[in-house]
Amino acid sequence: MGLGDLPIIRAIGDFFRSAFIREKPFVWEPGRIGPKFDWLDHTHILIREGPLANREMEIVTEIFPNKANVFVSMNGEKIGRTYIERDPPGVGVILWDIAVKEGYRRKGIASIMTYVIFRELLSIQKTAFFKIRMMRLMKPAEKNIELQNVGIGVIGNRLGFTPEFNLDRLLKPDNIVSLEVLPAKGEFPPSFKIVIKTFPLVLIAFVLDTDTLKPVDDFRTYVQLTKDESTIYNWVRRGLIVVGNGNYWLRRNGIDQFVNHLATDEWEARDFRRKVRPV
Repeated sequence: MGLGDLPIIRAIGDFFRSAFIREKPFVWEPGRIGPKFDWLDHTHILIREGPLANREMEIVTEIFPNKANVFVSMNGEKIGRTYIERDPPGVGVILWDIAVKEGYRRKGIASIMTYVIFRELLSIQKTAFFKIRMMRLMKPAEKNIELQNVGIGVIGNRLGFTPEFNLDRLLKPDNIVSLEVLPAKGEFPPSFKIVIKTFPLVLIAFVLDTDTLKPVDDFRTYVQLTKDESTIYNWVRRGLIVVGNGNYWLRRNGIDQFVNHLATDEWEARDFRRKVRPV
């Protein structure tokens, strides 16, 4: 048992939070991060909506002291995986890799895997903080740069994660050196290559639709945004531009959104909320 797990320490912490930190009351506003599905047994689900509606999928989770994995299969074919670091063990939950087989991407599989493993870890841990690790450093002159981490980026946005980088500062017009639109490739949408004056020098970002919060596939939208860098800055502040090569953290202001998207009812949401610690 760690020092923070002692009842007297928790009580003191709760007292100071209630006495000196005014938190907004929790409001149960259920949301979803992927298609609806029903559990058929402990390892199989039936997807109820979306492109894979009425398809069965096998989900296998593995929980170890310092890591957790998810593997999904359909008709005996492995189509996805998710890797989690538990660092420190039993507290930290760091999502660092999601892969979905080509032909199955952007159909909700990454969302389902994330939903399942985050819920399972929350159910067995006394406390938890959450991070998404997507950092990849690039050089401004680097060629053949491609958008990555689209699924993780969209999921993080819906769950209330915010960038580790201060994008307000990094993407101010006077810090932008150049802005290039990268065309769509395969199942990935177009994206921006943004070269900036300060670390990390290069950001690769994509745009979310204001209504669906799904990636925008229309190349013209990206071209239009490049005509006014201040517009990009405003879209960043609204959470409509997601950086695909930076880390994301679950901070205090995102916890309610996080638990509302993972819980199945208000009681469970409040239980999850008591366990989650902001980064």
